Amino acid sequence: MSLTLLAPLGLAALAALGIPLLLHLVRRLELITTEFAALRWIAERARPRRRVRFERPWLLALRLALLALLALLLAQPVLTAPPAPAKPWAVVAPGVERGAARAAAPGLDADWRWLAPDFPPLDEAPPPSVPLASLLRELDAQLSAGATAVVVVPEELAGLDGERPHLARAFDWRVVPGRMAAPEAATPTPTRLVVRYAPDATDTLTYLRAAVAAWNVRAPGCCTLDAQPLDAPLPTDARWLVWLAPQVPAAITAWIERGGVALLTQQGDTASSEPLWRAADGRVLAARRPAGHGRIVALRGALAPADLPLLIEADFPARLHAAFEASPLPPTRAPAASTRRLQASMAAAAPTAASAAQTPLDPWLALAIALLFVLERVVATKPHAEATP
Repeated sequence: MSLTLLAPLGLAALAALGIPLLLHLVRRLELITTEFAALRWIAERARPRRRVRFERPWLLALRLALLALLALLLAQPVLTAPPAPAKPWAVVAPGVERGAARAAAPGLDADWRWLAPDFPPLDEAPPPSVPLASLLRELDAQLSAGATAVVVVPEELAGLDGERPHLARAFDWRVVPGRMAAPEAATPTPTRLVVRYAPDATDTLTYLRAAVAAWNVRAPGCCTLDAQPLDAPLPTDARWLVWLAPQVPAAITAWIERGGVALLTQQGDTASSEPLWRAADGRVLAARRPAGHGRIVALRGALAPADLPLLIEADFPARLHAAFEASPLPPTRAPAASTRRLQASMAAAAPTAASAAQTPLDPWLALAIALLFVLERVVATKPHAEATP
């Protein structure tokens, strides 16, 4: 247990201790000389030498102690105690047999748990596939400062979220043969391509139907087509919109700014946007730009072969899908060896967490200051005998 000051500059207030010292020197009791007739004929002797004397030393001591405690309170003292050594953890990822996990760390006296939600004991049944990356971050945050952990994982990991885990401490990473089962994929909801067209753009629907059919060949049942005239309302779950009319109503603009993605035709100059598709001669045929929380894919002309030659090319469905899709899905599987190397390097560069428990002394100091103040007031107002000459 040791005393630590969080704001040591607060001790500068100790300079105020000179104030009561000066006051008690200056405000000495006035001595009144009284003439006695009988003493008139006594020969005058040498006057006694004066010496520095503080009036009411007990009151001065109380005031000095009060100021000293106030300065200490400003310095924010805390009692620092080193934490008790914690028992290390050993967490095992699903896909590793219990025997293989214990064999990877022979003789280790640790708290063995599954790398699963709530970190259940290893004696329980093996958990199903888990979000490994988020659990590693949760484990890193949950362990006390200075605690260590052994992480036993199979050679191939699953449940990642597109990036390697960046952790604040270096785990003892043990890799054993095996692979994690991939998490059960939820049944995807088909993406709806909403098309709203003017009467003179009916022929364009042929190309859009072909594009949606090509998407479903690559991933059966992934997309549906909702093609209706301009006055038809947008579905509540619409994400992708093709607007085949030169004028864009304010309601559609607001829908895009809330997060929708829209392909707009006949938008004229697109020089201020990011080029997306170009013709063979370098001309920009389509460009994209952000709009609020959404995006706009703007075509200079109509969605027709005369204005957009790549409309009749074989890769147009893939180009159209990439224009609507924000980014590819992140990978969820990776070799454990590569994850271990990055985890160790990030932990080496991370700052060391505080390893001691701190108990603030502010409440006790405040109580002592209050008691001293009351005592100082009692002593200051108490009548006292006047000093004699």
